[in-house]
Parts: sequence; structure tokens; C-alpha cells
Amino acid sequence: MTTRGSRPTGGGSDLVLLSGQIGHPVRAHDGRLIGHLADVTTELDRQSGPLMVERLLVRRGRAADLLLPWAAVDVFGTAMIRVRGGIDDGAYRVSAIHDELGTDEILLVRDVLDTQIIDVVGQRLARVADVLLVRTGAERLELAGVEVGFGAVLRRLGVPGFDARRGRDVVTWNDLHLTSERGHAVQLATARSAVHHLDASRLAALLDRLDTESAAEVLAVRPPRAAAAAVSTTDPAVGERVLRAMPADAAARIVAAMPVEHSKHWRARLSRRPAMLGRRFIRSRVWPRR
Repeated sequence: MTTRGSRPTGGGSDLVLLSGQIGHPVRAHDGRLIGHLADVTTELDRQSGPLMVERLLVRRGRAADLLLPWAAVDVFGTAMIRVRGGIDDGAYRVSAIHDELGTDEILLVRDVLDTQIIDVVGQRLARVADVLLVRTGAERLELAGVEVGFGAVLRRLGVPGFDARRGRDVVTWNDLHLTSERGHAVQLATARSAVHHLDASRLAALLDRLDTESAAEVLAVRPPRAAAAAVSTTDPAVGERVLRAMPADAAARIVAAMPVEHSKHWRARLSRRPAMLGRRFIRSRVWPRR
């Protein structure tokens, strides 16, 4: 597989596109239809090693959904998924998926596919056209990254005449920040996520692309000195907007971590009445969070 850049993700027959798997039948070991694949999960707080698909969400029409662990999967094929023998469906029934997810667990269809992500290395905003998985030697599915760009959309839609052999525009998992509500929240709470390791310039670029609430949440999880460096690097209007959105004590800690002259400037700036306060204007996020 090729990429538009220098971040390869594996390739050949080992590559699995998540969009192509959704809706596939899930069958018992004896061939009985259990349901259809609706989503898969991963856990972002793995202490080491690559992220893996951990559980499968199986939709069963009017019956309760199933959330199957990967250990229950016998075959994850290109057209069908087969469950191992001896698996008790009833043990994995779920009524409300949000109550069943672990604190660091996300759904790759709901929280990633067709959402906006921020490429923190390329410093761009992009929509996810597909999630790239790679088969491992241990019969697991590893998260490689996401495919973005209009070409990926055409490939996914099967547009006639589109050259499917073109290189893929891929953002690797370690280089992205999710903007979906669940994805954003879990990454903030996960120490290995990219947002916790950005330098001042890249953190500033991230703040510039996030809505105010999300940007304030990002600053809140970074050490005051790192947050102060990002505020000093970003556009002053953006920095002011984000600091004003934070609790006063949190903003004060960030300002206190700045060099003396910068700290004086920001204290004075934040003590003034905001220019837009009291005016009527339309409030809109850069994109909807889901």
C-alpha cells in the first residue's frame, strides 16, 4: 500500500477496510445466522504495543445487540464472520452500548468513520473516509490509521472509472486527534494519545482547529507550562477565547506559567471586557460533534 507521504501502514492482502466489513453476516460455528456486524471497538489506553480491535458489535434486528470479545471470533473473513463453537450468545447481550464500553473504549464506526479528525503532524483538518486495519500474524486486527481525502470517498463509493490503485492519503493513528465527542474525551483521558505529546507549535495548531469548548478541554489536561507555551504561540484572539472559556483558576495557572512579561500582558488582556460581550451574534461550532 502506498501513502501520500512517508507514513506507511502495511499493505497487500493484510489490509482490511472497515467500511467494507460493516453489514457482513455474523454466523455461529454451525452456520446459523446470529446477526450482522455493526461496529468494532478498540481500547486507547493500551500501555504498549499497537491498538487492536477488541470487541464486535453485532446487530440482531429486534433482538438485543451482542458485544462479542475478539476471543469469540473464529474467522473474520472478507464476506462473513464466524464465531467459535461453544459461545453463549446470551452472555454478551447489551441493551445500551454506552453503558457497556470501557472507560478507554471507543466504537470505530460511530466515533471515527465519517467524522472529522485533526492530523497533528500535517496540521490539517480532514474527514475520515475509511478506517484501515491490518491483519497480524496472531490472527488479530491492528489499527493502522485512517484514510482521508476525496479519492478515498470515490473508492468507497465504487465510482466507475476511478483508479483504485492510486496511493492512499493515510493519517496514522498516533498522528491524529479525534473530534467526535466520545473520541475527543477518551483521548484526553489517555496518556499515550497524541494530544499529550505535542510541542508548543503543534498544540497551538490543534487549538486553532478545535471549537472553543474542545480547545479549553485540551489545555486543561496539559501541564501549565506546556499550555502556556501553546497560548503564546497561537493567534492571540484564539488564545484569549480559549482561556476565557476555562475556569478562572485553571486559566490563572496557565498565565502564571508564562514568562513574566507575557504573564503581565495576558493578565491585563483577560482583565478587560471582551470586545464581543453583550453583542448578538450566531454561535456555531466548526463541525458538529457526535
